[in-house]
Amino acid sequence: MISIAVCDDHGIIRSGIQRILETTKDFHLVASSSTGEHLLQILRDLKPELLVLDIRLTDCNGLDLLKQISAISPETRVVMLSMYNAKGYVEKAKARGARGYITKECLDEELLAVLYAVMKDEGFVSFRADTTESENPLEANIDSLSSRELEVLKLIASGLTNTEIAEGLTVSSRTVESHRASIQRKLLLRTRAELARVARDAGLLD
Repeated sequence: MISIAVCDDHGIIRSGIQRILETTKDFHLVASSSTGEHLLQILRDLKPELLVLDIRLTDCNGLDLLKQISAISPETRVVMLSMYNAKGYVEKAKARGARGYITKECLDEELLAVLYAVMKDEGFVSFRADTTESENPLEANIDSLSSRELEVLKLIASGLTNTEIAEGLTVSSRTVESHRASIQRKLLLRTRAELARVARDAGLLD
């Protein structure tokens, strides 16, 4: 059996992946983690053959962990798991050594297909939910946003005003406006409608 570890800060995601793995006799879940710090300790102790790693954890960015993972457990093959359907994330994951990329909207059998392909050394394997087939250049730039900017973008796309966002994040309206201006500058956008479209295409909205 192929040993596999999972790192995601949402318990329901970890449980869901465990359920999927239990449908086959080929994979054995040896550990699960909710933080990058705990994950690195797991890798030191267990050296699993496969790792499913969320891009955004509460204590770090999963992409930033790839170099450390390679140093601690070089034989572990990493599949990035993300809610973001942006081309830029896929390219960065591949460049930093991940073997695969899959979005959380994908089906059970699609996750298993990616894991099998990675273990068969079929090159970098990417499966993104088909929210749009257009190679929109705005999507490729969304990974330039900070975690807080992504959060603000999602709230803007949800229809909240700057005042409502400020209250929800416990910051000033001026701070929200500063984040919005930064988002628009990085993504070359001008209107709320454009922000909402990019957020939707990138999979930021539930």
